[in-house]
Amino acid sequence: MKKFIVIICIVGGAFFLRQSIQNPDVIENPVYAENRMTIDFLNRSIESVILIKTIDEAECKKYSKNIQDGFHKASPNLKLRWVAKSSECKSELPPRYAKLFDNVPAFVTYLSISGGSRQREIRMLTLGVSVEESDMVCDIFSKNNPFKGTATCIRTIR
Repeated sequence: MKKFIVIICIVGGAFFLRQSIQNPDVIENPVYAENRMTIDFLNRSIESVILIKTIDEAECKKYSKNIQDGFHKASPNLKLRWVAKSSECKSELPPRYAKLFDNVPAFVTYLSISGGSRQREIRMLTLGVSVEESDMVCDIFSKNNPFKGTATCIRTIR
């Protein structure tokens, strides 16, 4: 019985060690997924950018694919149509996007999704819209959050 308990403890410890390595609380050298898409919403096409902070290139590609799959599945529920435009992995973001991961107000209201043990931090913003429209888009997506994690709208300074 003692051997069984020891084996369980070793296996459990190995599992939790693996999880902490794969899902660190702090990502030292992130790779950012930048996914651009056009969404037919509010009776027009809106450019959307989804940024995800990942641990490496492989995870970046996995999350980019998951984002596209997730939008495809969520489209009927949210009553919208979207078209993927581009997806790339970057070791650095332009300064105007990098500050979004500090939840700093930007030129439009954007959606901030908290990270966690099985969720990476995500930011979603809309381009080419008024501040009022970005508020509306963010409110709709935060109420119908297609991602895991807590959704918060970071309001622009008026």
